Amino acid sequence: MKTDRLFSYYKDYLVLLFLVIISMSLVLSNQNKQVTYFKLWLAGVMGSFQEGISAIGDYFYLAKKNEILLLQNTRLALENEAMRELRLENARLRELIGFREKSKLNLVAAKVIGKKKRGFINDIMLNVGTIDSVSKNMPIVVSDGLVGKLHQVGKNKSFAQLLLDQNFRVSIITQRSRVKGIIAWKGGSYCVMNEVPKRSDVKVGDLIVTSGFGEIFPEGLQVGTVESTSESPRELFMKIKIKPAVDFKTLEEVFIVRQQ
Repeated sequence: MKTDRLFSYYKDYLVLLFLVIISMSLVLSNQNKQVTYFKLWLAGVMGSFQEGISAIGDYFYLAKKNEILLLQNTRLALENEAMRELRLENARLRELIGFREKSKLNLVAAKVIGKKKRGFINDIMLNVGTIDSVSKNMPIVVSDGLVGKLHQVGKNKSFAQLLLDQNFRVSIITQRSRVKGIIAWKGGSYCVMNEVPKRSDVKVGDLIVTSGFGEIFPEGLQVGTVESTSESPRELFMKIKIKPAVDFKTLEEVFIVRQQ
Protein backbone atom coordinates (compact mmCIF):
# COMPACT_ATOMS: atom_id res chain seq x y z
CA MET A 1 0.00 0.00 0.00
CA LYS A 2 2.82 2.31 0.86
CA THR A 3 4.59 1.52 -2.41
CA ASP A 4 1.49 2.45 -4.42
CA ARG A 5 1.18 5.77 -2.69
CA LEU A 6 4.90 6.50 -3.09
CA PHE A 7 4.70 5.72 -6.82
CA SER A 8 1.58 7.84 -7.17
CA TYR A 9 3.33 10.78 -5.42
CA TYR A 10 6.49 10.63 -7.58
CA LYS A 11 4.80 9.47 -10.77
CA ASP A 12 5.05 12.82 -12.57
CA TYR A 13 8.76 13.16 -11.72
CA LEU A 14 9.50 9.63 -12.91
CA VAL A 15 7.66 10.21 -16.18
CA LEU A 16 9.59 13.48 -16.70
CA LEU A 17 12.90 11.76 -16.01
CA PHE A 18 12.00 8.96 -18.41
CA LEU A 19 11.12 11.43 -21.16
CA VAL A 20 14.34 13.41 -20.61
CA ILE A 21 16.39 10.21 -20.93
CA ILE A 22 14.54 9.22 -24.15
CA SER A 23 15.00 12.73 -25.55
CA MET A 24 18.73 12.78 -24.78
CA SER A 25 19.12 9.33 -26.35
CA LEU A 26 17.36 10.46 -29.51
CA VAL A 27 19.41 13.63 -29.68
CA LEU A 28 22.72 11.86 -29.17
CA SER A 29 21.88 9.17 -31.75
CA ASN A 30 20.90 11.76 -34.36
CA GLN A 31 23.59 12.51 -36.96
CA ASN A 32 22.07 15.81 -38.05
CA LYS A 33 24.59 18.65 -38.51
CA GLN A 34 22.89 20.93 -35.97
CA VAL A 35 22.59 18.07 -33.54
CA THR A 36 26.30 17.30 -34.02
CA TYR A 37 27.16 20.93 -33.15
CA PHE A 38 24.93 20.69 -30.12
CA LYS A 39 26.65 17.48 -29.00
CA LEU A 40 30.05 19.12 -29.41
CA TRP A 41 28.90 22.16 -27.45
CA LEU A 42 27.44 19.92 -24.74
CA ALA A 43 30.68 17.93 -24.58
CA GLY A 44 32.64 21.19 -24.21
CA VAL A 45 30.34 22.38 -21.44
CA MET A 46 30.64 19.04 -19.62
CA GLY A 47 34.43 19.11 -20.10
CA SER A 48 34.66 22.64 -18.69
CA PHE A 49 32.44 21.62 -15.79
CA GLN A 50 34.62 18.61 -15.06
CA GLU A 51 37.77 20.76 -15.29
CA GLY A 52 36.24 23.22 -12.84
CA ILE A 53 35.35 20.43 -10.43
CA SER A 54 38.88 19.00 -10.83
CA ALA A 55 40.46 22.44 -10.27
CA ILE A 56 38.46 22.93 -7.09
CA GLY A 57 39.56 19.52 -5.86
CA ASP A 58 43.19 20.28 -6.75
CA TYR A 59 42.98 23.63 -4.94
CA PHE A 60 41.81 22.07 -1.68
CA TYR A 61 44.33 19.24 -2.04
CA LEU A 62 47.22 21.65 -2.61
CA ALA A 63 46.04 23.92 0.21
CA LYS A 64 46.03 20.95 2.61
CA LYS A 65 49.41 19.79 1.33
CA ASN A 66 50.88 23.30 1.75
CA GLU A 67 49.51 23.40 5.29
CA ILE A 68 51.20 20.07 6.07
CA LEU A 69 54.48 21.23 4.49
CA LEU A 70 54.35 24.52 6.43
CA LEU A 71 53.84 22.60 9.67
CA GLN A 72 56.77 20.30 8.86
CA ASN A 73 59.03 23.25 7.97
CA THR A 74 58.08 25.02 11.20
CA ARG A 75 58.91 21.91 13.21
CA LEU A 76 62.25 21.52 11.43
CA ALA A 77 63.09 25.20 11.99
CA LEU A 78 62.30 24.89 15.70
CA GLU A 79 64.36 21.70 15.97
CA ASN A 80 67.30 23.34 14.16
CA GLU A 81 67.08 26.38 16.45
CA ALA A 82 66.99 24.12 19.51
CA MET A 83 70.04 22.21 18.24
CA ARG A 84 71.84 25.49 17.54
CA GLU A 85 71.03 26.71 21.06
CA LEU A 86 72.38 23.45 22.51
CA ARG A 87 75.60 23.78 20.52
CA LEU A 88 76.09 27.35 21.75
CA GLU A 89 75.34 26.32 25.32
CA ASN A 90 77.81 23.43 25.08
CA ALA A 91 80.47 25.79 23.75
CA ARG A 92 79.87 28.21 26.63
CA LEU A 93 79.96 25.42 29.20
CA ARG A 94 83.19 23.99 27.76
CA GLU A 95 84.75 27.45 28.00
CA LEU A 96 83.56 27.85 31.60
CA ILE A 97 84.81 24.40 32.57
CA GLY A 98 88.18 25.15 30.98
CA PHE A 99 88.40 28.43 32.88
CA ARG A 100 87.47 26.74 36.14
CA GLU A 101 90.08 24.01 35.70
CA LYS A 102 92.83 26.53 34.90
CA SER A 103 91.89 29.03 37.60
CA LYS A 104 93.46 28.89 41.03
CA LEU A 105 90.37 30.54 42.55
CA ASN A 106 87.70 28.71 44.54
CA LEU A 107 84.76 29.07 42.12
CA VAL A 108 81.04 28.31 42.37
CA ALA A 109 79.09 28.07 39.11
CA ALA A 110 75.84 30.06 38.83
CA LYS A 111 73.23 30.68 36.16
CA VAL A 112 71.71 34.08 35.42
CA ILE A 113 67.94 33.76 35.92
CA GLY A 114 66.99 37.43 35.78
CA LYS A 115 68.24 40.89 34.85
CA LYS A 116 67.13 44.27 36.13
CA LYS A 117 68.01 47.78 35.03
CA ARG A 118 66.70 50.82 36.90
CA GLY A 119 68.35 53.92 35.51
CA PHE A 120 71.99 53.73 36.69
CA ILE A 121 71.40 50.64 38.83
CA ASN A 122 72.12 47.31 37.14
CA ASP A 123 71.90 43.91 38.76
CA ILE A 124 71.30 40.27 37.87
CA MET A 125 69.62 37.41 39.70
CA LEU A 126 71.52 34.14 40.18
CA ASN A 127 70.30 30.65 41.06
CA VAL A 128 72.65 30.21 44.06
CA GLY A 129 72.39 31.22 47.71
CA THR A 130 73.55 30.46 51.22
CA ILE A 131 72.93 26.73 50.64
CA ASP A 132 75.77 26.94 48.08
CA SER A 133 78.11 28.53 50.65
CA VAL A 134 78.14 31.98 49.04
CA SER A 135 77.79 35.29 50.87
CA LYS A 136 77.51 39.02 50.33
CA ASN A 137 80.37 40.87 48.55
CA MET A 138 81.84 37.75 46.93
CA PRO A 139 83.23 38.68 43.46
CA ILE A 140 81.59 37.41 40.29
CA VAL A 141 83.67 36.57 37.21
CA VAL A 142 83.59 34.86 33.82
CA SER A 143 86.50 33.74 31.67
CA ASP A 144 86.66 37.23 30.08
CA GLY A 145 87.01 39.04 33.40
CA LEU A 146 85.24 40.80 36.26
CA VAL A 147 81.42 40.91 36.27
CA GLY A 148 80.59 42.39 39.69
CA LYS A 149 79.87 41.21 43.23
CA LEU A 150 77.04 39.75 45.30
CA HIS A 151 75.06 42.34 47.22
CA GLN A 152 71.98 40.39 48.37
CA VAL A 153 72.06 36.68 49.20
CA GLY A 154 69.04 34.50 49.96
CA LYS A 155 68.75 30.81 50.67
CA ASN A 156 68.71 29.63 47.06
CA LYS A 157 69.05 32.80 44.95
CA SER A 158 71.14 35.96 45.01
CA PHE A 159 71.37 39.42 43.45
CA ALA A 160 74.63 40.67 41.99
CA GLN A 161 75.75 44.27 41.48
CA LEU A 162 77.40 44.67 38.07
CA LEU A 163 80.50 46.58 37.09
CA LEU A 164 78.10 48.69 35.00
CA ASP A 165 76.40 50.17 38.07
CA GLN A 166 76.86 53.74 39.29
CA ASN A 167 77.52 52.55 42.86
CA PHE A 168 80.13 49.93 41.94
CA ARG A 169 83.78 50.74 42.72
CA VAL A 170 86.95 48.66 42.59
CA SER A 171 90.63 49.51 42.77
CA ILE A 172 92.38 48.80 39.47
CA ILE A 173 95.88 48.96 38.00
CA THR A 174 97.38 49.07 34.52
CA GLN A 175 99.10 45.77 33.94
CA ARG A 176 101.97 47.28 31.94
CA SER A 177 102.95 50.41 33.91
CA ARG A 178 101.34 49.62 37.31
CA VAL A 179 99.41 52.94 37.45
CA LYS A 180 96.62 52.69 40.01
CA GLY A 181 93.12 54.16 39.94
CA ILE A 182 89.44 53.56 40.72
CA ILE A 183 86.98 52.35 38.09
CA ALA A 184 83.46 53.76 37.91
CA TRP A 185 80.54 53.68 35.48
CA LYS A 186 78.84 56.87 34.35
CA GLY A 187 76.39 55.41 31.83
CA GLY A 188 76.62 53.83 28.39
CA SER A 189 78.83 50.87 27.60
CA TYR A 190 82.12 52.31 28.89
CA CYS A 191 83.67 52.99 32.31
CA VAL A 192 86.16 55.59 33.49
CA MET A 193 89.40 55.23 35.46
CA ASN A 194 89.45 57.94 38.13
CA GLU A 195 92.16 59.44 40.38
CA VAL A 196 95.01 59.00 37.90
CA PRO A 197 97.38 62.03 38.03
CA LYS A 198 98.22 63.84 34.80
CA ARG A 199 101.30 62.70 32.88
CA SER A 200 100.88 59.16 34.24
CA ASP A 201 102.10 56.37 31.97
CA VAL A 202 98.73 55.19 30.65
CA LYS A 203 98.30 54.37 26.96
CA VAL A 204 95.48 53.26 24.69
CA GLY A 205 95.29 49.47 24.67
CA ASP A 206 96.69 49.01 28.18
CA LEU A 207 95.13 46.07 30.01
CA ILE A 208 93.35 46.98 33.25
CA VAL A 209 93.18 44.45 36.11
CA THR A 210 92.13 44.49 39.75
CA SER A 211 94.87 45.75 42.06
CA GLY A 212 94.11 43.45 44.99
CA PHE A 213 93.73 46.36 47.43
CA GLY A 214 90.88 45.76 49.87
CA GLU A 215 89.32 42.53 51.08
CA ILE A 216 86.81 41.79 48.30
CA PHE A 217 88.51 41.43 44.91
CA PRO A 218 91.59 39.26 44.38
CA GLU A 219 94.52 40.65 42.43
CA GLY A 220 94.80 40.26 38.67
CA LEU A 221 91.16 39.89 37.56
CA GLN A 222 90.83 41.36 34.08
CA VAL A 223 88.58 44.44 34.04
CA GLY A 224 89.03 45.97 30.58
CA THR A 225 91.32 47.91 28.26
CA VAL A 226 92.10 51.61 27.87
CA GLU A 227 89.99 53.02 25.04
CA SER A 228 91.17 56.67 25.19
CA THR A 229 93.07 59.14 27.37
CA SER A 230 93.02 62.93 27.64
CA GLU A 231 94.32 65.72 29.88
CA SER A 232 92.93 69.15 30.69
CA PRO A 233 95.12 72.09 31.88
CA ARG A 234 92.48 72.96 34.47
CA GLU A 235 92.29 69.50 36.04
CA LEU A 236 94.72 67.50 38.14
CA PHE A 237 93.72 64.05 36.88
CA MET A 238 93.62 62.35 33.49
CA LYS A 239 90.40 61.36 31.77
CA ILE A 240 90.68 57.68 30.94
CA LYS A 241 87.97 55.72 29.14
CA ILE A 242 87.83 51.98 29.79
CA LYS A 243 86.17 49.34 27.63
CA PRO A 244 84.97 46.48 29.91
CA ALA A 245 86.34 43.03 29.13
CA VAL A 246 82.93 41.38 29.69
CA ASP A 247 79.97 41.59 27.32
CA PHE A 248 77.19 42.20 29.85
CA LYS A 249 74.44 41.81 27.25
CA THR A 250 75.20 38.12 26.76
CA LEU A 251 75.71 36.96 30.36
CA GLU A 252 74.12 33.56 31.01
CA GLU A 253 76.52 31.63 33.24
CA VAL A 254 78.99 33.09 35.76
CA PHE A 255 81.30 32.06 38.59
CA ILE A 256 81.26 33.31 42.16
CA VAL A 257 84.68 33.57 43.81
CA ARG A 258 84.63 32.15 47.33
CA GLN A 259 86.98 33.90 49.71
CA GLN A 260 90.19 31.94 50.07
